[in-house]
Amino acid sequence: MKNGKTIINICSTRYIFKQSPGSVDDVVEFFNLSEGTKEFLTTASPGECIISLDNNVTTIKFIVTNFEKKYVFT
Repeated sequence: MKNGKTIINICSTRYIFKQSPGSVDDVVEFFNLSEGTKEFLTTASPGECIISLDNNVTTIKFIVTNFEKKYVFT
């Protein structure tokens, strides 16, 4: 577990996708996220996530184009 935390801490870009209610508290604490972010992480739709880039946090949504679908969903 300690090695995993070290690896995550050296990454400048982190994507955090939807979390289960049972694990979201640990994720929010580890990444020092806000209560609003916690709510987002438990209700995010497919493709939505939090991106943390150099300690700046924002939400993003990935949208798969029709061209990409034939490669992703094979």
